[in-house]
Amino acid sequence: MPLSVAKRLGYHKYQACGISLVLADRSIRLPTGMLEDLPLRIGNVEIPTDFIVLEMDEEPTDPLILGRPFLATARAMIDVCEGTIELNLGKDLKMKFDIKDTMRKPTIEGQLFYVEEMDQLADELLEELSTEDPLQVALTKDSSEGYVS
Repeated sequence: MPLSVAKRLGYHKYQACGISLVLADRSIRLPTGMLEDLPLRIGNVEIPTDFIVLEMDEEPTDPLILGRPFLATARAMIDVCEGTIELNLGKDLKMKFDIKDTMRKPTIEGQLFYVEEMDQLADELLEELSTEDPLQVALTKDSSEGYVS
């Protein structure tokens, strides 16, 4: 959760968390803290959800990224072939989202977005770093290729 959203919601004290986030551009960010068991309302159901609070540039619409713990709590069923996500929020409430069109044209307010698979990026970086001579990497790579100069 962006820090700006947490402050707007009235949260100013955060629990310490000993994690660091590796972003898609390979930069490492340290979160401001963590908010535990915040009630996230979907329809008429509230689901206690943990959020990592991260200071980031403000956007006109601040995104929230819901991870595996939320999806497990909401008993999410993701059907990649059909392009649907179904949340089972209790006996009486099921919500189904059709994401076929979203996946074809991933935009928010006219801006294009895409998702890269972090595992693949991490594997490629690990393979590159483990097979090359560190001195050669330091001497031949520059910041335009994603390396620190």
